[in-house]
Amino acid sequence: MYLNKVFKNAGILASGDFIAAVLGFISFGIIGRSLGVEGLGSFSVIVTYVTLVDKFVNFQSWQALIKYCSKLKVDNKDYNSIQLLSFGLLIDIISALLAFFISITLCSYLADFFNWNNDYLNLIKLYSIVILFNIEGTPTAIFRIRNKFWYFSEKAVIISIIKLILFAFVWLFSSEISNYLYATMLAQMIGYSYFLFNSFKYVSLTPFRYFIKDNVKLILSKNPNFLSFIFTTNIQTSLKLTTSLVDTLVVSKFIGNSAVGILQVTKQFSKIFTQVSSPLYKSIYPELASLWELNKIVEFKNLIKKSIKYATIFSFSIYFLFALFGKYIITSYVGFEFINSYYLMLIYFVGIVIHVSTFPISPAFLAMGLPKIPLKTTLVSSLTFLVCFYFIYEIFGYLAIGVSFAIMTIVWLLQNSIIFYYKMKNL
Repeated sequence: MYLNKVFKNAGILASGDFIAAVLGFISFGIIGRSLGVEGLGSFSVIVTYVTLVDKFVNFQSWQALIKYCSKLKVDNKDYNSIQLLSFGLLIDIISALLAFFISITLCSYLADFFNWNNDYLNLIKLYSIVILFNIEGTPTAIFRIRNKFWYFSEKAVIISIIKLILFAFVWLFSSEISNYLYATMLAQMIGYSYFLFNSFKYVSLTPFRYFIKDNVKLILSKNPNFLSFIFTTNIQTSLKLTTSLVDTLVVSKFIGNSAVGILQVTKQFSKIFTQVSSPLYKSIYPELASLWELNKIVEFKNLIKKSIKYATIFSFSIYFLFALFGKYIITSYVGFEFINSYYLMLIYFVGIVIHVSTFPISPAFLAMGLPKIPLKTTLVSSLTFLVCFYFIYEIFGYLAIGVSFAIMTIVWLLQNSIIFYYKMKNL
């Protein structure tokens, strides 16, 4: 029953994500063939820097809101849920403003380290405007709690359609990096706005009432440890995303933008795996949180085990298919110039397979109210990645990213498996 609901919601998400992925693959093929390895690397560095700051500073409150609103839903305190969602929206708005300010300020201090010239800095500051529109934490919680998963698909498709149309125009008339950035900006701002405003259909929120200190004290007294949960989950998510994004900046610094271009092709193909894991992650967390609050431990364990089983079968199948046909696909897609990305993928995808196969572990810890465990394991594995890369990049070159990422995920898996086993054993 619970697994069917997870797969149903995941199917809704995956349908939109699949369409968006197909359109995204076409868009990526356009920009890859248009800009070449070096140009694609430069474009990716700009987008990655802004995304990195956004994800690290711009608090995404949805995990804490789902956890606490699931509890409130069980206790039938709907008014308290609305208050909590309003407070979450205020956090989203303030953190977006903070992330934007840090992005446009920090880049100037990093310019010498990464050898960014004034044109680079101007493009980074301009692209940072996207952050102001990324107010998705509370809308995400609203849609997931109410099982309105089609909005995630619609947002992804809208962004992908607009981006593809604009990329095609840029390719035909003026293939400059700046124009591709403008196109990406516009597509994302429209998609984020659509997502935010549609969430208001389901809940009437009043975030600015929490500028009053007494109101903040009241909502926090009703929901103890809410801020602690939101900070912990945000740091954990940020660290995880940092590892998946900072490699672009690290490769740019130590190896060069050509290697970044190769890495981006690898990441583009890795999205084949996340077409399954991402929708499943989004749909399984509310179910796990609900089962845990209802004390249905057996169903909780079974849902995790079955999800891991099916995800493992899928991810290994995709890996072996790509190992057989990857070279032909890459050269047909972006050209022979990117052929080296195939060898990186064979190593990098080992880590992706591990992450996809074990996708329920992190949401399970969050559902149990143990956000510090994913935080600690992610911190250790992230440090493992950076240390590995630093010591082996001169030996392996661009392949060092794949080796470091694979080692990182193995370390992450071992930590989480051991901790999860003992937690379940003590129930």
